[in-house]
Amino acid sequence: MSFVCNLCHTDFTKKSSLTTHLSGRCKSELLTDPIKLNELLENNKRAFENLKQQIVTIHGDNNGSVNNNINNINFKIEINPITKLDVSHIAFSQMQQMIEEFSDKLPIIGGKQTKNNDRLSLILSDYIKKILCDKEHPENHAVKYTRKKPPTYKAVTENSSGEKVNVIANLKDTCELLTDPVLDLLKVKLKEFIKKYRKDDQPEFDYVLYEETIKELKKEFNKDSVKRALKGVLQNDILDNIEMKISAL
Repeated sequence: MSFVCNLCHTDFTKKSSLTTHLSGRCKSELLTDPIKLNELLENNKRAFENLKQQIVTIHGDNNGSVNNNINNINFKIEINPITKLDVSHIAFSQMQQMIEEFSDKLPIIGGKQTKNNDRLSLILSDYIKKILCDKEHPENHAVKYTRKKPPTYKAVTENSSGEKVNVIANLKDTCELLTDPVLDLLKVKLKEFIKKYRKDDQPEFDYVLYEETIKELKKEFNKDSVKRALKGVLQNDILDNIEMKISAL
């Protein structure tokens, strides 16, 4: 039997070791940042209420009641492998925002558009975070870190037989592993966006105005740009988020 610190997710074999750890040794930022702690508790509360509502909908009686034993329910989230991440929750408005920001990022100098890889990486990173790090969609948390120094990650992927496997790798190799699946998703979402707005009959987006920008963005959806953006997400949005840490391998 193991005992887990729910603040930093460290495992202990003895309850006394956990007690000692919680008495002053735990270094979780949640202990020094009450705002983050409050947000975590609020998110957990919201997730639990949503679960209860789903169970009421499925198993409730005609009065909408549900057995009080719901408080003892254990549930497991099935993690999607990086090759089968679900991006249906990402709204078209997110791609619209990326296109508009990309349109603003490159000034025209001498009749030619300048390059700014850092700005592009930030734009792509913001979108990739919605794929890999959305708190409301933990089923897509297919990449978590196991330690910070050196940065080491565990990614859920598939082998040639379609079976889920865990890959433990450093920052560089994890970027390599993620690049193609994430690039494919970006292309799919951009294609869906173009299909919806190309007719230019949607009042919320002027397709003609951004048509050239969309063509340029298509060119920028390549392995190098995605890899740079992924590096930022892995280093900042995953490595610096204690909720994206996994202890048990």
